[in-house]
Amino acid sequence: MNPTTVAAPPGTPFIDVVREFEASRAKVFRAATDPELVARWLGPREMEMDVRSYDARTGGSYSYVHRDAAGNEYSFRGVFHTVVPDERIIQTFEYAGAPDAVSLETYTYEDLGDRTRLRAHTVFPSVEARDAALESGMERGILESMERLDEVTGEPAGRPRVIVDISMSLDGYVTAAGVDLAHGLGVGGEPVHDWAMGRRTPRDAEILEETFRRTGAVIMGRRTFDIVDGPHGWDDSVGYGGERDQTEAPPPVFVVTHAVPENVRLRDRFTFVTDGLESALARARAGAGSRDVVIMGGGEIAFAYLRAGLADLLTLHVAPVVFGGGTPLFTGDLPVRLELLGSESTAAASHLTYRVGA
Repeated sequence: MNPTTVAAPPGTPFIDVVREFEASRAKVFRAATDPELVARWLGPREMEMDVRSYDARTGGSYSYVHRDAAGNEYSFRGVFHTVVPDERIIQTFEYAGAPDAVSLETYTYEDLGDRTRLRAHTVFPSVEARDAALESGMERGILESMERLDEVTGEPAGRPRVIVDISMSLDGYVTAAGVDLAHGLGVGGEPVHDWAMGRRTPRDAEILEETFRRTGAVIMGRRTFDIVDGPHGWDDSVGYGGERDQTEAPPPVFVVTHAVPENVRLRDRFTFVTDGLESALARARAGAGSRDVVIMGGGEIAFAYLRAGLADLLTLHVAPVVFGGGTPLFTGDLPVRLELLGSESTAAASHLTYRVGA
């Protein structure tokens, strides 16, 4: 096990922590930004952690509670000032019991090949505030947190997350009416994808890029495939991540269908699965490696995975438009329970992330 060094030079308001992990930089960074993973390592071992919110992006915020065996609660919160994926996090840290002692934390993730060096630099408002934090047991909390993070990042890669990621109108339609091969989003349905292709802001572009970066495999339904394979569909520059200047191959796509089409224009990236949702998911997981499996549509196949309890997360990009009809995302009367994990809005869309089956 690698050692953790904690330096608190006398007379300074700083604490510096350095630890190396036998894991890739992407894996260590994900453990610091995925709330489900954060809850498994942040804090002393005897504390139970309840993550109230954890929106690890530039401008996002977090709050959580540590609870001891006696039921005492210790609340913490902060703001993410800068988040550069796999490289750096700058955030504030505030303990509710000492609201005047807000500190600034900078975490850097150094790529050592198949290992990662994590450096944490914390600046307190005064030397007295730093010393008070150390006297409260902060150093022990740091050491145990680093040990637990080492355990989490040292685990074999688990199964990929399954994410339904889809855009829709304010009234719940993923396309307008009139869908055909020439109108994949229906007649006048383009505004539902403005956040990704038209009026997108720099933040929309970041969200799109982050989705592409974490996608290992894609699942779609037959109707969606017929549109993307049609004369107005995907090509070398337009597709799932196709517009990026990328050096790695785009993710494989698995199409859920009752029958394999006779003529296919885009044959190299697509695999047709005729034996159901679970079979398509198993094949997509095998092809995704440690990355996410993304179910991109259409509405019927997306809701089928939600209804079957096969999705972990639902990410909605809600466009500020009302269609009044078209292809609905939510159909049927079977309830799907959701827990809101994060939300943010741009001029083009509200981006909402839910845990499925909460």
